[in-house]
Amino acid sequence: MRMRLVYLTCTLLWLVMSALIGMSFVSRSVFNAEQGFNVFDTHLFEQMGQKLQANEVVLASYAAFCAQAKPDAGERVFANRLLSDNHQIAAMFRLDQRSPAQLLHKSDAMPNGWSQDSLAVLQRLQRQALDNQETAVSLPLYPGKGRTDYLLARAIGGSQPGIVAMVVHADSLIPAQGLLPAGGSLRMWHQNSGAKGDWMLQRSTGMRSSFETFLFPRLSFTRQIGGIAQPLMVQISWQLGFSEINSLECLVAVLLSLALLMIMLVGVSSYARFLAGSQERELRLFYMANHDRLTNLANRNLFYDRLHHAISRLNRNGRNLAVLFLDMDRFKPVNDTFGHATGDRVLQMIAARLKLELRVEDTVARLGGDEFVVLLEDVESKEEVNLVVERLKQAVELPYEVEENRVRLGVSIGVAYYPEDGVLIEELLQVADRKMYGEKNEPALAV
Repeated sequence: MRMRLVYLTCTLLWLVMSALIGMSFVSRSVFNAEQGFNVFDTHLFEQMGQKLQANEVVLASYAAFCAQAKPDAGERVFANRLLSDNHQIAAMFRLDQRSPAQLLHKSDAMPNGWSQDSLAVLQRLQRQALDNQETAVSLPLYPGKGRTDYLLARAIGGSQPGIVAMVVHADSLIPAQGLLPAGGSLRMWHQNSGAKGDWMLQRSTGMRSSFETFLFPRLSFTRQIGGIAQPLMVQISWQLGFSEINSLECLVAVLLSLALLMIMLVGVSSYARFLAGSQERELRLFYMANHDRLTNLANRNLFYDRLHHAISRLNRNGRNLAVLFLDMDRFKPVNDTFGHATGDRVLQMIAARLKLELRVEDTVARLGGDEFVVLLEDVESKEEVNLVVERLKQAVELPYEVEENRVRLGVSIGVAYYPEDGVLIEELLQVADRKMYGEKNEPALAV
């Protein structure tokens, strides 16, 4: 049970530490991605701002030209030349300052008609340019084919007052080298539209899985570009994913996790060996404290403990038990004649014979010297005990062959019954000992 808890704790600890290692490397990769994205969006915002300024410069040049000349073929040539040099501009035209529907002049790329929505946008733009006397930008136009345009207008001063305007492709604001990373998105809207879906520009690259969206952060930056004249808002977002995790760092994280696992396995194995050795030592010490070293039988402590438990069980079920006290007759001459080594060997053989004649649930113990005691549990009758006593006498009195010596012994056995002869352990042992001495005789000789 203890080792199961250790294994469970180590497994949970390894999982937590592996997760922390992975998170540290992921955090490092996320930090590097944030740094790179900061550089990317700053550069992209700068380039888009420069394109907006370039469009204002082109419109200002067209307005300056128109302020000095009446609408004629020269203006068309100038407008077409500006268009050829600036591919982001779809068309250029001059409006009557009183009516947006009346075109005083237009470039070759200018469409012939206006939709009602376009006229409304153009009218608001014209009024704004006249009121502020500066460049004004319109809300987005949707000419179709998935394209989004917007209008840029400026009032003309001088001898030929009016309005000049041009149609700008919104897509042209994104530089060629400004490709969004996987999971990136870009949105641009007029500040007055409130970013409620009236997008001038909307781009996205790739979709992240829901798991990546849950696991990784989403970076987002929103800025205004174009200044007061062109109050355009741009938002760049980037949903990070597994592709931003450095493969080498992933390998290092895996190797660290495996190294941690190996260290834990070695530690747990060492602890298991230590625990097994400790348990083995405890069992060995317990065995030595409760068993006779010579015969490996139970000693006095273990016998008393088993007798105590046996009495407790019998008090619950009403059965009887018997205690047999055994003393070897004429054992001292064996030690005196053949030596203590032979005497010890005879005691070991006696212990083996006693165990062989008893049941597994019975207990035989050596109290010391040549004295043995037997606990018989669940005794049904005294006749049963007498049969056991006879078997033990016959077994003990058989000859003992020790090397070249032949030894014969006798045995005296006293029997005490619980609860007839006593209810206490000491009472039972005293009664058994007294009965043993009452019938003790020494007919057996050591030869």
